[in-house]
Amino acid sequence: MKILRRLAVLAASSLAIAPLVSVPAAHAAPPPGLTVHYTDSTSAPVGAIAAQLLDGTAPSSTEVATDAFGEVTRFSFDASLDDTVGFRVTGDSAFADDVRYVTPESGSAEVWVVDGDPRVYEAPVAIDQDQLRVQDRRAYVGVSTLAELTDLRFQYGMNGYRFDGSPTGSLEILTVYRDRDYFEIAVDTNRIGSNVTGNMLNAHTGLVFDDVDGFRADGDYFLSLGAVERILQLGTLVHPAGTFLLEPQAVAHDRLVEAAPATVGFDEAKLAELDAFVQRQVDAGGPAVAVSVTKDGRLVKDDAWGFAQKYSTSIAPDGTTQPAALLPESEWTPATSETVFDLASNSKMYATNYAIQRLVSEGRLDLDRTLQSFPGWEGFTDANSEYTGKWTVGGAGGIPAVYTGKETVTIRDILHHVGGMIPDPEYPNLASAGGLWYQTDDADDRAGIVDAISRTPLRYTPRTVFAYSDVDYMILGLLVEQITGERLDVYLEREFYGPLGLSDTGFRPLDAGVDPARIAATELNGNTRDGNISFGVDDEGRPVPIRDYTLRGEVHDEKAYYSMAGVAGHAGLFSTAGDMAVLTQLMLNGGTYGGREYFSKEVADAFIEPYSVNPATIGSSTIGLGWRLHSQNAAAYYYFNWGPSRSTFGHQGWTGTLTVIDPVHQMTITILTNMRHSPVVSPPNGFQGASFDVSDLAPVSAMVYRALVHDEPDYVAEASVSSVEPVAVDHGTAEAEALATLPATVTITDEADVSHEVAVSWSLDGYDGALSDAYAARGELQRPAWLIAADGAEPLVAETTVTVRAAADPGGPGEGGPGGGTPGAPGGSDPGTAKPAGGDLASTGLPAEAWAGFALLVLALGGLFTGVAIRRRHLRSE
Repeated sequence: MKILRRLAVLAASSLAIAPLVSVPAAHAAPPPGLTVHYTDSTSAPVGAIAAQLLDGTAPSSTEVATDAFGEVTRFSFDASLDDTVGFRVTGDSAFADDVRYVTPESGSAEVWVVDGDPRVYEAPVAIDQDQLRVQDRRAYVGVSTLAELTDLRFQYGMNGYRFDGSPTGSLEILTVYRDRDYFEIAVDTNRIGSNVTGNMLNAHTGLVFDDVDGFRADGDYFLSLGAVERILQLGTLVHPAGTFLLEPQAVAHDRLVEAAPATVGFDEAKLAELDAFVQRQVDAGGPAVAVSVTKDGRLVKDDAWGFAQKYSTSIAPDGTTQPAALLPESEWTPATSETVFDLASNSKMYATNYAIQRLVSEGRLDLDRTLQSFPGWEGFTDANSEYTGKWTVGGAGGIPAVYTGKETVTIRDILHHVGGMIPDPEYPNLASAGGLWYQTDDADDRAGIVDAISRTPLRYTPRTVFAYSDVDYMILGLLVEQITGERLDVYLEREFYGPLGLSDTGFRPLDAGVDPARIAATELNGNTRDGNISFGVDDEGRPVPIRDYTLRGEVHDEKAYYSMAGVAGHAGLFSTAGDMAVLTQLMLNGGTYGGREYFSKEVADAFIEPYSVNPATIGSSTIGLGWRLHSQNAAAYYYFNWGPSRSTFGHQGWTGTLTVIDPVHQMTITILTNMRHSPVVSPPNGFQGASFDVSDLAPVSAMVYRALVHDEPDYVAEASVSSVEPVAVDHGTAEAEALATLPATVTITDEADVSHEVAVSWSLDGYDGALSDAYAARGELQRPAWLIAADGAEPLVAETTVTVRAAADPGGPGEGGPGGGTPGAPGGSDPGTAKPAGGDLASTGLPAEAWAGFALLVLALGGLFTGVAIRRRHLRSE
């Protein structure tokens, strides 16, 4: 994103200091290699920055310099920078262990980083000081100014819907647009709604609107720097050289590290509100819930509530299965962060899509190739379609006519869910599938399911209708197996889960030795919906096999279990919230993790591009290549309302799972529940557990977003300044010499009792070195921008006195002052050492006035470098 960069100029006394970032009118490309600009809260930042390529290659040379921002480190590599390049700020006060990868452009990358902030930025953009308002230790900037400095747009109008309880047309609304997101602010009540949609106005309305730290003044609306960070996701920096906006760059954090939520901008008290909400839901009978949250490369939440199992079937003495019943409370299995959940359709993304993305990155799969052209899929033709069971024209399955075009369906069509497939052909259910019926317990024998899919008729003409279909991902999983020559679960364990260190992620967990007590149970009575569903009877009158026992450790999805033996592209993956934090971070990183590329960033970006069968409606699209997306301008994908940016992507699963990946907030959220582990109250699919707000999933993510609060003050008030001892100078001492006897720095103590050493520029009131007297010395303090006077007080100054001693008697023995008679002393009578009038200064050939100007210059520079310190929005290091 290109933004207008302005030069920041700091005046130190009367001296103009060089701009913080010198950007010519035509922005020059950075030199080849990696350049890292680093600043912290010291006068001489030392980031001790190290760099490497993804394969561990070290730079061939390193140069360290300084500028007004802080430390500048330039790295050169023998290899060309065509791929990601990483760096680590080993001197960072909070993120010294974080390796951050960025993507070079034209062989170079240049980044700006701030101590204690895990993000990576473009060049700072200065805000003119006269465009800032200061209230209650906070800086505010007008929206009109933000629009000048960034790509932000805005407009005023009246509310077009019932806004925060106020009738339509009753409030003046400022709408701010940034990229795909928009924010509506009631300028007279200081309330905000972010990306508000009709879905949000009809459910969980208490999570739609929030306070905003801003105010209306002089025809503009001013937002606090904290609100700018929270709402617009721009960095802000109060620096000795001024106040700046920082546009984030895309960054990949090499590994997740556990950290306190406050280190990345969360209000832990507000996160506790989420904990309390979930616990209330559990106490009322709700499902088990596990949540993980990553932010800026940190795992800040990995918690669980409720019970992994509360119900169970039993075996009667005659060997028959007895219907599930609520267990005694003492036998309930608590859910923990180690509990393994059935991911349902999230398997599509974190199993099949990852495999497909890897194969595309390796050049082994062409998405525009037709399915029918792959070996084994020759039967995927219109002529081979079998209209049977409920899948007859005009039958119960809802096929209104014969649709053709199977031979034209590409892998891209299948990923987009526009191949025209039936959403759920119910292959294991003989009563529904008819001649397409197929069950097996052999995950290595795929011929039967490939044949059944190939004979399945189309429900729509290809590329005319988006129809979310499990069959699409059954096909894709099978295709991965055919291309790799390995079963899907084996391939994923070797290529993804093993290298990522995910010991709790995989298919068929019971076969892998996972303790059943660690697995969250799902449906109470198998797939019977508490006895309301059967799979029919065969030609000999025998019931078609269907599970009737409580499911725990076996995939709930019928097609995955009965037709693909538990290993399928559309369902069957199990995982923990903690493992899912890594899997979601992998996609947020653009395909890299732990020093390894699993798929390319180019491919990752392509898979989250919105698609629509009608290009005119692309703005309302919620589908990419498999990934579900937040739309740009419509009611959007339901689960991505109430907080996430409109660049968010992820997926939802039928068992009660949701993944949210938000590149704007650099955050991922995983929510896992077992809401199907409850009685069916409205057959066939109305589960009691689905009636709880927590099972709607969106309130959980909404409360995570509401806990992102940037409300730290930007300024701190000074409380006192250190005393300065009086000094005495000899009679006849020039003013510049007298000033030089005063200390160059003093210590300011702020209202938090933190000390700051700052430069001081001295002046003497009415000084005359020829008159013996005490002269008041006044020191103007060279404060950093974030240190201000206390409310209602004048800025502190340093004060002391300079006393000019009385003149010594002429010719007195041992007197070294002017006029003294000691040979060789200043003013002495020895012809060989005689000096012109004006003391020592005269010996340089410079007049006293020039020396005085030089002293002021030194003091001014000291005000810049000695007083360097930073107030930043996050994680101040004082």
